[in-house]
Amino acid sequence: MKAIFYIVMFQIGALSFAQDPQLVGVDWYLHDLIINGEHHPPPRNSEVQNVQARFYAISNGDSADAFITFVCNEIYGLLIYDEFNPVFSFTYQENTFITCTLQVNQDYEELYFNFFYAPFGSIYNYSITTDTNGYKVLLLTSPSGDKAIYGDHILSSEDFHNSQFAIHPNPAQNELFITAQNTTQNLKIKIFNIAGKLLSTQSITLQDPKAVDISQLMSGIYFLNIEDENGITIIKKFVKE
Repeated sequence: MKAIFYIVMFQIGALSFAQDPQLVGVDWYLHDLIINGEHHPPPRNSEVQNVQARFYAISNGDSADAFITFVCNEIYGLLIYDEFNPVFSFTYQENTFITCTLQVNQDYEELYFNFFYAPFGSIYNYSITTDTNGYKVLLLTSPSGDKAIYGDHILSSEDFHNSQFAIHPNPAQNELFITAQNTTQNLKIKIFNIAGKLLSTQSITLQDPKAVDISQLMSGIYFLNIEDENGITIIKKFVKE
């Protein structure tokens, strides 16, 4: 795994900031990227095992905080925190020029880095919470309202696989759409009601996506059973309006 624990020194003037101690010194692992309401979990393959980020302190006379993250390429920059609110803005950004060899990683890197390419001075909101397992969860919200969700732990294989699929909209009225990191898979889709009764079965190809028709369902809670080509099954709950 690529190490990101080095310190990058910049010549900067005096900056005023209020550093959140919960951010600094934690290895944050990207769990999901939500762009325009669509979920884009990070790839995991021979080239990219995890998408990692880190906030750290640098010092050159006056202290400032820095941020670094990478897919294959790296992006890093200086941050200024608001003294009273959980927000920050970039004062300087730069990236290296390391090319991913896999197209899926190139595509994801472009999507992910664009999350940080707002005009300088744009405000990013953040929050840190603790989930039911005691893990920290970091939520970054971009100026446009897109979101990046990180955890202080690497997702298990089961959790990671589950994160590869997302359904939207939810709640839904007539159609459900499935998005996935691997866009070439054939999926078997089954819909069950809350009592466990099988209501419908169909197959879809993510390379040529189409909606899952739920127009005939009555309003209520249902379960979408998604089985991939490897026989691995996940279940997503959705609400029919």
